[in-house]
This record gives sequence, C-alpha cells and structure tokens, in this order.
Amino acid sequence: MTNYSHLAPQVLAEMSLPDHLRARRMLQERFLVHERLVPLLTRVDFLMRRPVQSRAAGLVVSGPPGSGKTMIAKALARRYPALNPNETDAPSIPVLTISMTNAREAKTLFNRMLAALHVPDASSYVGSDREKLVLKVCRQARVQLLVVDEIQDILTSTARQQSIALDTIKFLMNELSLPILALGTAKAPTAMQVDEHLNARFAYRVLPTWQVDGHLENLLNVLEQTLPLKERSGLGSVDMMKVLVGLSGGILDPIMKAVTYAAANAVKEGIERITIPLLERALDEPPAWALDEPADDLAIEEVTA
Repeated sequence: MTNYSHLAPQVLAEMSLPDHLRARRMLQERFLVHERLVPLLTRVDFLMRRPVQSRAAGLVVSGPPGSGKTMIAKALARRYPALNPNETDAPSIPVLTISMTNAREAKTLFNRMLAALHVPDASSYVGSDREKLVLKVCRQARVQLLVVDEIQDILTSTARQQSIALDTIKFLMNELSLPILALGTAKAPTAMQVDEHLNARFAYRVLPTWQVDGHLENLLNVLEQTLPLKERSGLGSVDMMKVLVGLSGGILDPIMKAVTYAAANAVKEGIERITIPLLERALDEPPAWALDEPADDLAIEEVTA
C-alpha cells in the first residue's frame, strides 16, 4: 500500500476514488482557520458567550473582496448551528445574518431579520408591530450575534438613510443587548464611524493580504495536506509562494482557486502534484472536466492551519 505521508489522515480514503471524483474533491470549498484568524474568531466567541451587557459591543471586520469575510459568517453559523429552524416551536438561532445591500430603510432590515428568523409573511407587518415582532422573535430564538454583511453599502445612501440604518443597529444592540459583527470592504470602518456613539462600541480588525512569509507558508502547507494528490507538491516553497502572490495580489480567494484548480488539473494530466506551470494557468483553465459526471457535493470543510 502506498504511503501518502504528505496527506492528512482524513484524506487518505479519497485516494481510492476514480480520478474525476478525486479531482472534484479538490474543488470542495474549504475554510482555513489560519493563525492570523484565530484572535478574531476568539473575540467573536467572547462577545457571544460573555454575560449579557447593558451596553452591547461589536466588531467590524474589513478586507478586500475575496479575503474571507463571508466564510467567517458561514463558519460562525456552523459553530453555533440553528436548532429546529422549521418547527412550529420557537427555533434557536444563535447567529443571525443579514445583508445591508440595498437596505435604505429600517423596515427593510427588520424584514430581512424576520425572514432569517423564519417568520412567515414577514413583509406584511407594519410600523411598530414589525419592530416589536423582531424583538420578540429574537428573544425567543435566543439570538446571540447579529452578523451584518456588506456594511459599507450604508455609504451609498443619503445622509438621512445612513442615520436610519445606524440607528436601527444601535436600537437592536440596546434593546436586545445584542453584539454585532459587521463585515465589509475597506470602507466598512468609515460607514460605522458616521455615528460616533455607535463607533465607540466597536473594535476594528482588517483581514490580512498575503505575502511571501511564514504565515503563507504555513497556510499552504496545511492546504496541501487536504488535497488528494499522490505526490508532494511543496506548496510552501518560496517559488510557489511568489507565483501565488503574483497571481492573486495576496487575496485569499484567488489563492485558493489557483491551488485547487491546479490540483484538479494535475490529476487530469497524470502529474499528481501541483507545479508552477499548472498554477500559472489555473485561473484561466478551470477544471470543468471534473464536473462532467454527477457526484454528491460536500459541505464546506473547516481546516485549522
């Protein structure tokens, strides 16, 4: 039996799969809990689990598109899963996620919250009834964290609309003692700082861009262990890192795509390891061949780097 010592133990079973299925496994979405992300997740865990505070606090996480913000929201939803969300009894939804995109009025935010809380015909409620219902259902669902994605979109509205949106966030924090995680682009801090009282409640963190250093080396070494290739690729080498940073601008999403696409194509070409030429062509040559035959898609894999 071949000893695939470069692979994580949980990946070994995949080595017996047909090539197209093994290649498809390369394309599985992965959330890498890297060492630079751990303090951020720890802070969110603290906000959620500490005793209720009369003055709830929040965290703003910003970064360029593709830096991993949405994956953080998905990771929190996995760590704190909803229980019985479709039953007639009140569900438990520890993490509630809404988007600020095209949200110009408080009723839009409330309606999105009600929809995420599985309240039927959420848009049929009006005025104070809608507001009261949001508070009631959030308490029933024992919401511990509100994730507000695309927070920078506040800046595309009028000054009055910006004030309404931020007042709504502040209202929820006050009435529910609810911590908030706001996600957005580099403009996210500017959006939150429009309201000085709200700004004082938030800490600010920026997701990293990657460069040729030990952080990226560690990330790539762990990623390589999850890719069912027969040969070692040496992703953490300086030459590999330089190519990936050059292709991606240091943004995580294109790094992940380049590596996983190259890994799938390495199976097709019989190379069984990622090479620099495969990386250089990866983003222009996605492995569509691996999707030709139907297969069961896998859930997001969370990997600690």
